[in-house]
Amino acid sequence: MNLDRSFRWVAVATFALVAFSAVLAFILVKTMNVDPLTAYLGTSPGGMDSVAIIAASSPVDLPFVMALQTMRFLIVLMAGPPLARFVASRLRRARKRRLSPGEKKAMRKVADGEAELD
Repeated sequence: MNLDRSFRWVAVATFALVAFSAVLAFILVKTMNVDPLTAYLGTSPGGMDSVAIIAASSPVDLPFVMALQTMRFLIVLMAGPPLARFVASRLRRARKRRLSPGEKKAMRKVADGEAELD
């Protein structure tokens, strides 16, 4: 079933994102001498409000966590639209290449006004 395949990819992407956050946190711990929980909360994916609530109720450096979360938000805000345009253009090109000869012929007829649409 297609849903099973999609779920697997979503699960893999989720675990990869959490693992990537853990690697970034490890790098912060080693290079900036911060405690591991502060580093992980600063790099963890998710909403800033959720991270702020967890950080406020934990013994972490709250300003550091919020600064990293704000930086992450701004990077996603700036990089998201160009990345989405890039992926959309790649998908459009891939779909154009996958048309069968019969589909291409039908699309030409529609474009030339020779075919009637229901």
